Formats: sequence, C-alpha cells, structure tokens
Amino acid sequence: MLQPLPYDECLRRLDAGGVGRVAITRHALPAILPVDFARRESCIVFRTDPGGMLAHGCDGKVVAFEIDGIDASGRAGWSVLVVGTASLLTDGAAVDAARGQLVAITLGQVSGHEVVADSRSVA
Repeated sequence: MLQPLPYDECLRRLDAGGVGRVAITRHALPAILPVDFARRESCIVFRTDPGGMLAHGCDGKVVAFEIDGIDASGRAGWSVLVVGTASLLTDGAAVDAARGQLVAITLGQVSGHEVVADSRSVA
C-alpha cells in the first residue's frame, strides 16, 4: 500500500543526509547521478566536478533530487522527492579545486511516499 509522507517527515528524512540522486537533462535525455548531500535550511547541497556534466546540468536549471530506503525484507520502503532550481554557488568557499563545485537545489516541491508491507502482496 502506498501512503503519502507528511512534509515534516520528508524534511526529517532529508536531514539525515547521505547519498541521494540528482536527475538532470543531458542532450534532451534524463540523466540520474548519485551524490553525497546535506540539507541546509531550504536547500539540498552537494559537491561535484566544477566542469563536469552534473555541474553543467544544474546551472540555473530545474532538477529533481530523490532519496529512498528499503527495509530488509524488500517489501516496504519509502522515497522523498524534491523538485527545485539548482544553482552553482560561486563564493570562494563554494569553489575549491580539491573539493569540487558546491551546488544548491531549492526545496521547491517536496513530496514523499511510503510503501507499507501488505499481507496480500504478490510474492
């Protein structure tokens, strides 16, 4: 059974940080790439290669960002989706050749869903 997650619960799960995925458009096709992220106030932030595909795909564009989790049985799980505008941060601390380009995605639309195990599930 699919159930929506409340907004506050979505933010709580984003606050845990970790690895998520960013969906960008590359040559008119979707590209989805993993990133190590953190939530900072009203943004998701992560670092990437300053001249790479992800930095180019995030420069002032609307992107999607997702995190999820699956229980050990594989019969229940959850996901949180953020859709927002990505921007390359340009102050001195944001760009560091050794650590990469800092990118921020606004929390434009935030939604989440949870799959709850059901005894009637097909197996």
